[in-house]
Amino acid sequence: MLEGHTARSFDGALSSLHVHVIEMGGLVLDQVREATRAYTDWDTQCAERVIAREPAINAYEARLDDAQLTLIARRQPVASDLKAIIAMSRAVAELERAGDEAKKIARTVLRLGGRPGPATSRDARHLGQLAVDLLRLSLEAFDVLDAALAAEVIARDHDLDAEYGAGLRRLLTRAMEDPRHFDVALDAAFVLKSLERIGDHARNLARHLLSIRTAGPHPAQSKRMI
Repeated sequence: MLEGHTARSFDGALSSLHVHVIEMGGLVLDQVREATRAYTDWDTQCAERVIAREPAINAYEARLDDAQLTLIARRQPVASDLKAIIAMSRAVAELERAGDEAKKIARTVLRLGGRPGPATSRDARHLGQLAVDLLRLSLEAFDVLDAALAAEVIARDHDLDAEYGAGLRRLLTRAMEDPRHFDVALDAAFVLKSLERIGDHARNLARHLLSIRTAGPHPAQSKRMI
């Protein structure tokens, strides 16, 4: 799901924890892609895959929570190591919440309440791509502990917020022009909001990275994810 992992920034168990956070992020990233495709293409099979894989995300969260607690209990880390563990714990929570937003989008499709029109699908596809790009960039930054890349994610979240606002205004305009499709427009508004929240979780992930980046040595740069 993701390439270019580097374990050079941490040693032993802390390094393993770092890698598993990135693995969880890869699964969440794929969930967001699939959920966006499910809604914009109105593909129930995609939606079902998202729902079926949701337990895997929850399992990752549980395993990582246990690993973090075990690491703290056994090693009693201090200073930079403890700061890194706390930041990774917060990153796991952000990823789990992003996965929840993907699940919400998939459930919208499976309810079969009404397929969005072409204009609404375009807006959702565009916003979904921005959210995917932001989450992917944030995970890449988290992988190699790149503070500059994390700062870019935080800055680009403003662009996603602006696109969300514009898309929502267009959606409301269409809904007022044809009130018969109000229910479809309401579902679409929730989908757009979920995509905007995924961008927020990507931004927060980048912020948690900055606390790790200031806690440890500068890592060797790995190949960018493709």
